[in-house]
Amino acid sequence: MEALTMAKLVMIVGILIGISLDSVFGQSVDSMVTSEFFDGIISQAGTGCAGKTFYTRSAFLEAAKSFPGFGDAGSATKSKREIAAFFAHVTFGTGHFCYIEEIARGTHCLNSTQYPCNPDKKYYGRGPIQLTWNYNYGAAGESIGFDGLNNPDIVATNVTISFKTALWYWMEYIHSAITSDLGFGRTIRRINGGVCHGKNEKEVRARVGYYKDYCDQLGVSPGPNLYC
Repeated sequence: MEALTMAKLVMIVGILIGISLDSVFGQSVDSMVTSEFFDGIISQAGTGCAGKTFYTRSAFLEAAKSFPGFGDAGSATKSKREIAAFFAHVTFGTGHFCYIEEIARGTHCLNSTQYPCNPDKKYYGRGPIQLTWNYNYGAAGESIGFDGLNNPDIVATNVTISFKTALWYWMEYIHSAITSDLGFGRTIRRINGGVCHGKNEKEVRARVGYYKDYCDQLGVSPGPNLYC
């Protein structure tokens, strides 16, 4: 009888104990976010874009080391969907990594005793996820290790910290939605709920379009509940 390969043995064992091969063989973040994948996004930014020479795959991978739960959702399918969802929102928010800072640079200060604003600073969107508001800068700084309230500008000058703030926000507010099969639509609601329920269908369609494209590149189905 033909000898069973290791993969076949694992599949049989997986079936016997009620788990799928998908949950046995996960994939590392760097194996999913390949140079081809990352460069395929940033190459679409215009030549004059500040982010084109700021954001790098190596900085993203370095930042990801601080968030071991990111892209490791217990199965290859869930992990790939999370990667696709993260980069879909980043692509939309930064214009394919074109922008480092928000164009409309408002103050974005909410009265807070825990995270009081520095009157000389503004807390507008910066980085891949466009981190905004003093309370997010303060909390992200405490978690990552920088002075978010007094030096929010570092998110736009230190690329590793920039990616870390994006991953911090993702893990705090969005990670559970995509990894618990609530669907990509729920991630849109969490990152910018004001566009849901027909309030900005163009933006929702654009985010979903990027997500479906990246799922296709990663070889995974996008799953249910794509819209919000």
